[in-house]
Amino acid sequence: MNQMITPLSLGEVEERILRLCEALEEESERYADLAAERADAEADFKYRHSRAFIEQNGKIPVATKEAVAQMRAANDFRRYRLLEARERATQSKLTSLRAQLEALRTIAANVRFQTR
Repeated sequence: MNQMITPLSLGEVEERILRLCEALEEESERYADLAAERADAEADFKYRHSRAFIEQNGKIPVATKEAVAQMRAANDFRRYRLLEARERATQSKLTSLRAQLEALRTIAANVRFQTR
């Protein structure tokens, strides 16, 4: 397909920049919330795992204690890892938004230069 690319006016570029700035702000807030939630989930997991490990009495092999502790903390570990993945995805989105913003700033500079 042969598509025509229509040039952007400076106003259109600025409008897109403003939309990206708003998206960047929203995503930054989401990232902060996710980072805090992930930190809480990590602390919950480590606490439950440690507690499950030390609550085991008797002559139990360390590997068995570890396996039991992991089983008892499995839900917390899953929640922690899912939040960690969402946090990384949000970081990637922030990086993408910043790259788009930089590209639009370059386009805006080029449009300004061409309209002089």
